[in-house]
Amino acid sequence: MMVMAGRRTISSQAARGRVVLTAAILFGFGGACASGGTGATTGSGGSGEPASGGTGGSARGGATGSGGISTGTGGTVTGTGGIVATGGASGRGGASGAAGGSGRGGSAGAGEATGGHGGNNATTGTGGAAGSKGGAAGGGGTAAGGTAGARASGGTTGAGGASDILGATPPMGWNSWNLFQCNINEKLIQGIADAMVSSGMQAVGYQYVNLDDCWMNGRDSSGKLQYNTTKFPSGIAALASYIHGKGLKFGIYESPNTKTCVGLYCNCSDAAGAVGSGGHETTDAQTFASWGVDYLKYDHCAASGLGGFATMGNALRATGRPIFFSINPGDGSGCPPNTCSINLPSIANMWRIGFDINASWSSMIGLVDQDANLSQYAGPGHWNDPDMLEVGNSGLSDAEGRTHFSMWAILAAPLIAGNDIRSMSANTKATLTNSEVVAVDQDPLGMQGKRVATPATNLEVWSKTLAGTNTRAVALLNRGSSAAAITVQWSQIGLPAGAATVRDLWSHTDLGSFTGSYMASSVPSHGVVMLKVTSSP
Repeated sequence: MMVMAGRRTISSQAARGRVVLTAAILFGFGGACASGGTGATTGSGGSGEPASGGTGGSARGGATGSGGISTGTGGTVTGTGGIVATGGASGRGGASGAAGGSGRGGSAGAGEATGGHGGNNATTGTGGAAGSKGGAAGGGGTAAGGTAGARASGGTTGAGGASDILGATPPMGWNSWNLFQCNINEKLIQGIADAMVSSGMQAVGYQYVNLDDCWMNGRDSSGKLQYNTTKFPSGIAALASYIHGKGLKFGIYESPNTKTCVGLYCNCSDAAGAVGSGGHETTDAQTFASWGVDYLKYDHCAASGLGGFATMGNALRATGRPIFFSINPGDGSGCPPNTCSINLPSIANMWRIGFDINASWSSMIGLVDQDANLSQYAGPGHWNDPDMLEVGNSGLSDAEGRTHFSMWAILAAPLIAGNDIRSMSANTKATLTNSEVVAVDQDPLGMQGKRVATPATNLEVWSKTLAGTNTRAVALLNRGSSAAAITVQWSQIGLPAGAATVRDLWSHTDLGSFTGSYMASSVPSHGVVMLKVTSSP
């Protein structure tokens, strides 16, 4: 079909059960048949979280969990790590952000949640030691500044307890759009949840099962969102309960416009009921919370301006339920934090930085390039999002799928699968459940990796700093058409010139100790060698 949207011409055709869109409008919507609107493309963006104390109040704190305001050994008063649950009232730095004393790790040596977190881009350090793991001395961390994704000065990594930041590591899960688009229903989503457990994906960290567009069916007489009862006869709350019963979390999709992208641009039966949240943010946030939603993907879809993202973010926080907030503010040209006109890290947990992905090498590697220079904006609680995974979908070879997965891990990107995990191949399953590569993505420091060297045309060295002394993840990426040798020098990745141990994360093999450098003798075309390099004591 051909649909005119402003100056955009949108074409789509059936292929592999999905709609294939022209490259000119691929970014803007993470949902349906259209571009994501006309968001501003200039402005300073944001530079991360505030240096002392984060957002305070109930900005990102857990609504349920192990915390408590009046029992236990740490936290704001005498609780085990926060006001309501795992991490206190604010979830971004404690009530005061000072050494975890008000709202984070224990103040009496308990080492429970974390030590304050000190703000994700702190420079002087006002919070917990590691910013994402417990206090260094079990007492809420040191006052010298956490490294909670903020490269703060001082601080130690700590080890006790669990993080209290919502989205302390990039989210892991599954989304319905890439493969199924509007062809979703209750039975399918339940089957995906079942498969996430039985496949071993849950065991390595996947937790979100997310509906994309096409789940809704207008509003009732009071203005409350209605779900499509044909697709979801038991209701969205019941579906969320089913997913929670598996030990997983449930996500949903909406738009700050009055219609979603499907509602605006898709000539299909789902379009009529595909209403957006524009003007209904408070009601919809309360509805999502009452249904048990844990994750909201909020897609621009040609909304007027970008102010609706902050409105919904505030409405979600006001519910008291920790709902991970993933936004797509772009207009088809991308809205990364260095050019977006809104302060993305202060509004959302994650934001799209480029065009919608598709299952092709060019799409995937193009998003890698778009994310390459945005590392300063990523950290615990706020992440750059190069879009969902296409691993296992037709269009990428198994080798390209491993490269895709490796580069998302190096980039500290969300690992949101988009394939049919109920029937995936053994190779796809092995890629998605590689616990050593997942650990790189989920490293508690929350450092996004960088391209550190280009030794020859189409050959690249990427490095990501990991928790622990002198430890790096390294991706040796071959973008070329034939196999090639690639060498990483310790000086390129910030390690001492002496001996370092090297482990191959795809072969699960310790390769030995090497001095000054390591060479992978044959990196396949469109392939990657993924390493963990640690300087010897």
